[in-house]
This record gives sequence, C-alpha cells and structure tokens, in this order.
Amino acid sequence: MIPRTTNRAAGPPLLIIPIQNKPDWRRPPLVCFALILINLLVFVLYQSGDEARWQVAEEYYFSSELPVLEEQRFYEFVDAEKPEWRTQAQGAGEEFIYQQLLWSHEFHNWLLPQLRDEGEQQWLDQRNQFSELRDRLSSFAYGLTPAEPTLQGLFGHMFLHGSWEHLLGNMIFLLLFGLSVELALGAAWFIGLYLLGGLAAAGLHMGVEAGSLIPVIGASGAVSAVMGMFVAVYGVRRLRFFYTLGFAFGEFTAPALLVLPLWLGKEVFGYFFGNDNIAYWAHFGGLVAGFVGTMALIRFRPSREIQVEEDLPPTPEQLALARIESLQNNGKLLEANQAAASAQRQHPQSLALIHKFIELSRLAPESEAHHRAWLALFALAKAPEQDFAPVASGVETYMESTSEPRALNARTCLVLAQRAAREKHWELVERLLQRLQQKEQRHPLMARLANGLVEHYRRCGDEERARKAQDFARALQPEVV
Repeated sequence: MIPRTTNRAAGPPLLIIPIQNKPDWRRPPLVCFALILINLLVFVLYQSGDEARWQVAEEYYFSSELPVLEEQRFYEFVDAEKPEWRTQAQGAGEEFIYQQLLWSHEFHNWLLPQLRDEGEQQWLDQRNQFSELRDRLSSFAYGLTPAEPTLQGLFGHMFLHGSWEHLLGNMIFLLLFGLSVELALGAAWFIGLYLLGGLAAAGLHMGVEAGSLIPVIGASGAVSAVMGMFVAVYGVRRLRFFYTLGFAFGEFTAPALLVLPLWLGKEVFGYFFGNDNIAYWAHFGGLVAGFVGTMALIRFRPSREIQVEEDLPPTPEQLALARIESLQNNGKLLEANQAAASAQRQHPQSLALIHKFIELSRLAPESEAHHRAWLALFALAKAPEQDFAPVASGVETYMESTSEPRALNARTCLVLAQRAAREKHWELVERLLQRLQQKEQRHPLMARLANGLVEHYRRCGDEERARKAQDFARALQPEVV
C-alpha cells in the first residue's frame, strides 16, 4: 500500500449539499465536464499503471542486497529520529519495518548521507536505483510533498486519486457545485478560480504540514474551492440543502452564505478528531480561496455578467408555455395555437411565447393568425431594453417566407427601420425603406433614415449605393411650388 494523504471529503457525521439548482442545458458547463473527464482518464490510463511500476520497484528491492543491509540501519534510524515508532516496530514486526524501508522518504533521506560518508558506493547506488523506480509511481511523481514541493506536484496532485471511491466522491461534488458555478461565472473564470483554489489549498496544507514527506493527492482542495465559489455566487439567496448528521438526514432552507461556516467548522473538527489520512487544511484553504476569489470577482466585474440560476416557482409565462407544449405534444395543434395566441396577448413581451405562437401558426402561413404572430415579434422593437437581434432575424425570415408580408405595414416598417438605424443594422434599414417606397409611402422619418444610409455607405466607400440612397432621400423632399 502506498502511504499518502488524500484530499477527499470526510465522511459522516456531517454532509450538506444543495439539491435545487439545475443546469441550463442550452449552455452546458463544458469546463466542468472536461475536468471530470480529465480526472477519469488520468486515473484509468495513467494511474492504472502504478501496480506494474510498484511491482518492478519491489522486485528490484528484494532481489538486491538492500533488505539484509538496511534492517539494522532502520533500528538505528528509529532510535535517532523516530523513537515513537519503537512500539509499532516491536508489535507489527517485519511488516511495519519493510513498509518503512520501502516507502519512508525520511529513512531514505537519513540513510543517504551516512552511506556517502562511509564510502558505501554499491549500497548507495542500489538505494538510489530503487528510489528512482519507486518514485515513478503517480503519487510520488506528481503528488504534492510538503517538504519537497515541485511545480508538477502543485498542479498534478489535483488530478490524481487514491481509489475509485476517492475519485467518484470528488467528481460527484464537482458536478453538484460546478454546474451552476460555471454557468454563473463563465468558463474562463471558472477554470481560473478552480486552479487558483487548488493552489491555495495546497499552499495551506504545505504551511501546516511543512516537514511532511508524505505526498498528498486528490482534487478536493480544488473542489472545495468550487464549493466556496458557490457560496459567494448565491450569497444571501435562500436555497434548499440536503444534510446528513450521523444517521439523521433531511432538508432545510437557508441563505447559501450560512453553510460556509458549517463547512469550515467541519474541516477544523476533522483535523482534530477525524481521519489522519485526510488533508483537512487543504479543504479549508480551498473553501476560503474559492469564496474570497469569487467575491472579489463579483465586486469588480459588472453584475450583469454574473448569471445566477435560481430554482424559483414557475412564472405565469412559464406555466403558459408548459401548457402549450403539453397540448402540442399530445397532437392538439389547434388548441395549442389558440392557447399560444391567448398567452401572447397576456404576455406581449415574452419572446418565448411569441416564438411558440409563430411556430404553431406556421402550419397556415397565409392565415391572419400567422401574420399577427409576426407582428407581435416586430412590436418588440419599440422596447429599448429588448435585444434587437431576434427581431431583425425575424424580419428577414418573414420577408423570405411569405409572398405578401402583411405584418410589415407602413407603421411597423417605420418603427423597425428607426430601431435598426439605432442598432447600425443598415442593410435592414435599406430593405425596409425599399418596402415603404414600393407601398408609395412618404414620411419625414424616411428622409432622415435615407440620409443615414448615405453617410453609412460613404464611410464604407460604397459610392454607388450612397448615390442611390441620396437620390431616394431627395425624392422624399417636399416639392417646391
């Protein structure tokens, strides 16, 4: 067995996880899934070779002279450096002794200078050869050893695990918290804070266990950072949590911020009373780093860029959409169409309901209902807070899909053209002005829009189109009598 400290969540008595936040599959959390996949691949494709690596190292050790040479030296090491091991050495006998001879870096580091001083070159060469073979194991090659930190260990330990149980436990927690956090912060900030949290967790563990030569492996320092990020993102919002406390379990509702001291307290409790084989301070450091880093990000980043999905009761608009889709899925298309028309009138600003109305009325593209559905979309151009892109795209689609776009009456065309000019969507302005010209419309706004086209095409260097737009603008000027 490889002696190592694992970064994994401690078991009972306390477990608290959110149970209500759902991912938005229209924007899948690709980085979260990529991290899970990388951890799985590292464990299956790389760490699965540890058994063969260890077998080579073990066979070399016992086929050499090292077992005979080093047993007596081990007792000297215990007397000089580890008197607390005497009882274990006497009680466990050869099993404990050979475990330390094979795995203890402290014994290795104590023995080497003595062999150099004594001129035991053959013994020294054999010991170094064995050490090189042993250190090819994943936990030694890429684990984080506090007394001897390396760059590859600082990053590599986050992607190594001691067992399937260790791996799956960390990945489940990453999935539970990472889905909503990545959606809220964006992929780039999520991966940046994930790695930063893992490094902070490693830093605190190295500070507490400064002299330890036992490698630490596991993603849960970084996963704990994701938990801290989750608390910062949701702040004082009340969420539902599932908890276990010993054999008791249940649900409670509380502000997300409230669970942070509970998680931190759990790690402190575990350090003093829990399993010695778990890096509790790494968890603590990850939680704090994730929380502080995300709070700083929220403080200095525009709030509109932080997208928080909350599991709130469905809105009347969502209920209406669900009812329409239920009718549609059951083949009741006429009823669904009527329900969509009614719901759109009740919620005229709902883009989702308008799109559903257009979709259902498209079965009769020349019907009055179909043109009313498009007219509802075009009416959104009057709302300055409404994104114009779906409206502009709708105009193009509508003009191409019907022989007589009745919804594009003169008033609607003017509203759309004015908004398109503000959005610098000059090709759409030109098409709408052409339609108004075909309908022999004259309005002072048309001349201003045409002059805007002239300026745009001149800036682009398209003099021919600028001239045509100027001719159109002159034709709209009032005649002088």
